[in-house]
Amino acid sequence: MQKTIKQTACCTGICITGQTDCTVTFHPAPPDTGIVFIREDLPEQPEIPCRPEYARVDARWTSLVNNDIRIDHTEHLLAAIAGLGLDNLKVSLNSAFIPVVSSFSSRDFVQTLLKAELVFQDTPKRCFSIHEPVCIANPFFHQEKRYDRFLLALPAPELTLTYLLDYPDKEIPTQLAHFTFDGSLDFASELATARSYIMESEYEAVVKLIGKNIEDCLVISKGPLNLQWDNEPARHKVLDLLGDIHTIGRPIKGHFIGIRTGHKDNNQLCQKLKMQIKEELLK
Repeated sequence: MQKTIKQTACCTGICITGQTDCTVTFHPAPPDTGIVFIREDLPEQPEIPCRPEYARVDARWTSLVNNDIRIDHTEHLLAAIAGLGLDNLKVSLNSAFIPVVSSFSSRDFVQTLLKAELVFQDTPKRCFSIHEPVCIANPFFHQEKRYDRFLLALPAPELTLTYLLDYPDKEIPTQLAHFTFDGSLDFASELATARSYIMESEYEAVVKLIGKNIEDCLVISKGPLNLQWDNEPARHKVLDLLGDIHTIGRPIKGHFIGIRTGHKDNNQLCQKLKMQIKEELLK
């Protein structure tokens, strides 16, 4: 059955650019509403529903954009919504930005939504299922040598996410994260708290994008790291993938396998899946 929250709840943090505080407010919504964002700071309070045609990747994060109205940095919030199995929410913003919370993880969003109390609705879930394999392959170059990134979506009875993290220069040891969302996963403790990270070599470039938020970012260096799990970076990649594929706007069944991929690859795959979604909606 579909699911929403019982009462309104809000979550505050710093915007992704590190310049101002911002707040999101979660509201219950009727069945078949989906996930709808509302820019309350703008005249007429325009709404942007969660749909793949609005998803864009302009920087190191994912955004929804419709008629120059933006919702920036959606992945960690959408991961929380998807991980908790929520179908219907109105999400109000007081700026264009979804706040950064809990070291760029989904933890605070999850805690806020759980406090709002998850409730079932008297309407069956409307899931989208992967009917045929879809693959994204993109090359990249490191030290003048070519490598490839791959993202596959395969038919499967439940949502399953697998990520292989494999940096060419092994700044992080090769690691794997694999999760199936079949009701047995404790999303709040096993995945929602996985922190975002950057490589030490990226530090100066990332500071220019996120400002003082860099203080909450896990920086991978040659020294010892205080990781929650040995594969925390790979787990965060799974969290990002979960949030990005939820720009499709409804629960999905399929096995997604990412190898060295990121937001742009995730978005590219969702764009390819649009045709399958349209065909299913016409049935």
